[in-house]
Amino acid sequence: MPSGFLMVFCLFWSGIVLVFDGSMVRPTWQQFESGFYSSVEGKVTANEVKSHRGSRGGKWYAAEITYVYQAGTENFTGKRLRYTNPSSHDYSDAFAIASAHPVGAGVMVYYNPAQPGEGVLFPGLFLTPFNAVMLALWTWGVGWLRARWIHPVAGGVKLISDGMVTRVRLPRCSACWWGLGVTGGLGAVAALVVGIPINLHSSNLNPSAGLGLGAMVLVYGGGLAVYLWQKSKINSGIADLIIDESSRTVQLPLTFGRQAPVTVKITDIKSVWIQAIVRHNRKGGVTYTYAPTLQLSGRAGQKLAEWWDDVKAGDFAGWLGKQIRVPVKD
Repeated sequence: MPSGFLMVFCLFWSGIVLVFDGSMVRPTWQQFESGFYSSVEGKVTANEVKSHRGSRGGKWYAAEITYVYQAGTENFTGKRLRYTNPSSHDYSDAFAIASAHPVGAGVMVYYNPAQPGEGVLFPGLFLTPFNAVMLALWTWGVGWLRARWIHPVAGGVKLISDGMVTRVRLPRCSACWWGLGVTGGLGAVAALVVGIPINLHSSNLNPSAGLGLGAMVLVYGGGLAVYLWQKSKINSGIADLIIDESSRTVQLPLTFGRQAPVTVKITDIKSVWIQAIVRHNRKGGVTYTYAPTLQLSGRAGQKLAEWWDDVKAGDFAGWLGKQIRVPVKD
């Protein structure tokens, strides 16, 4: 995907998500708080599907479920399904929710202990996958701009120097990307299981009062755990290119199929060049990645890293060529 297009898409996606987040701040916070609500068995007294026109003329459908419940010694009537907008363009979605809650059916109602009349049927998570994508795009966008405006040393990779030895950290995917990816994926699953629990609420398998909070802990805890695991793996040095000036050798990282340390003499390195890797998707689209590669004497080229950004790849290849004093070829 061309970098310019991806930057425009980053701005477009971020604008949509931030506007949506802004309108959802209070409801989303209330949705989070509902994970701490008390729960009580209630009963459905009425249900129907209602329609209304949106601000742009589109038709929306929403299940309107009326239920009664008792908190303490008081009886309450509620209609709220969730704090965030429960409407859908698809009539079948609203109909499925209404059908899953027939009149007379028991439902689990979550109510605010401080305001018992404030009840909700579906606590859940909604924005996590979209925000994870936005943060991932921001991470990429900042790196893209930094490579062009600042041109950091070695393309911005981490360099660890210890006397005559320099370790160059070249992970194939950063811990941040791993964490955001897992958070987004778990968030999407949680939104389906907890945020839109149609099937769960159609039977006696109503989720407990802490399910919403538990799902949130799983989503963010899972993302954090994967981030820390990947960070620990990277910090172990498995993805390090090690340049030893005293012995005039380079040890290649354990990536791109290398299962054991490979040490080569710098005198055996003929050049550093950037390999453009072309990928075709099923729809006929083409994407490119750029892999700085060592050309060795009498051996196949050895890829060191892979970037979507040709500028970063070029800056790194240029730095490495100067470091080990070999030519850099296009």
